[in-house]
Amino acid sequence: MNAVELTGTYTYRSFLNRPEPVDDFNKLRFAQLELRLQAGRDGAVSGALVFSEEPGGETIAMDMTGQASGTSPVAFTLTGRGRPNSPIADFHYEYDGIVLRHWEAGIGQRMTLAGTVLRAEDHGSGSSLARAGQTASFLAVKRDAD
Repeated sequence: MNAVELTGTYTYRSFLNRPEPVDDFNKLRFAQLELRLQAGRDGAVSGALVFSEEPGGETIAMDMTGQASGTSPVAFTLTGRGRPNSPIADFHYEYDGIVLRHWEAGIGQRMTLAGTVLRAEDHGSGSSLARAGQTASFLAVKRDAD
């Protein structure tokens, strides 16, 4: 596999790293978004992590930039920053991940990215202040090409 194969649209899900069992899986939910990536032969990666997109309206997203390795498994790092003048302009997150193994005998397996995410800077204010340092695990499952 090479880094170019990262190109595509993914369903992104991140989870709080709670060690105790939970009775409701939603208690682990950190985010569920759409991740769009474009990767070049040189390993450069760009894209967007889309929070919402209204037809004819504003797309609320973080711009993603980073680098992917050409080794197997493909590893990548990404930086996500909220777009200027958007409700998430002060968002800054760092991502570190790999492409999970593709099982030759697997049935219905999809390319999946897995890793960790770090809130790199505080965002929000008052009672909605989200402090830097929060971490979560993530999975991003590649969708069919349009």
